[in-house]
Amino acid sequence: MVRPKQKEQHPDLENAIKEVARSQMIENGSASLSLRAIARALKITAPAIYNYFPSRDDLVTALIVDAYNSLGDALRLSQASLQKASDGERVFASARAYRNWALAHPEEYNLIFGTPIPNYHAPMEITGPAAAGNMSVLIGVLHNAWQDGVLKTEGVLRSTPNMIQAWINKFGYEGDPVVVQFAMASWSQIHGMLSLEINGHFAAVPDDVDVDDFFEVEIRAMLTRMGLEGE
Repeated sequence: MVRPKQKEQHPDLENAIKEVARSQMIENGSASLSLRAIARALKITAPAIYNYFPSRDDLVTALIVDAYNSLGDALRLSQASLQKASDGERVFASARAYRNWALAHPEEYNLIFGTPIPNYHAPMEITGPAAAGNMSVLIGVLHNAWQDGVLKTEGVLRSTPNMIQAWINKFGYEGDPVVVQFAMASWSQIHGMLSLEINGHFAAVPDDVDVDDFFEVEIRAMLTRMGLEGE
């Protein structure tokens, strides 16, 4: 139990624990998380942490949910003032917001999308809804494009039906399955570019090459393939 003096030092101990955990991840990577090290940093006893997070895995799960929620907030904010914008511009805005968030939160990005933490298995009943909520932003924009009749669906090679159906079930989507296919394909492309950038795989790119421009050109090309660029 936390002593009164320590309570005064950390009136919001749960968030203080998570902040120190994020600092640990930035310094040493996600696999380095240690409840005892966090307790030492906060000058509290380990049992004080166990009151909030009984195990390291519980803390990791909370950090994952926070990361998904933070990304979701950024994606939703990107759409807040674009009600009258074209469907293409709304998709572009969500891609740009995704990149901006990832560059500002690289450790949290890698926590949810990077190398799995050894011996940790995310409880999907807890992390799944937060992850699905993020994808729902992109699905919603593409659904509007489908309803507007501008999404290029004719002649599209359909993905494995079972895979698409699994995604439809996960996201609770009731429109044309090709919308979910486009959403997952778009996310895969955006995610791939960001993972390369964040983890230093663009380091060999000449200094006079603007990665921002590369990202924008590729997203515009993606929109063109979907029939959304210039609409």
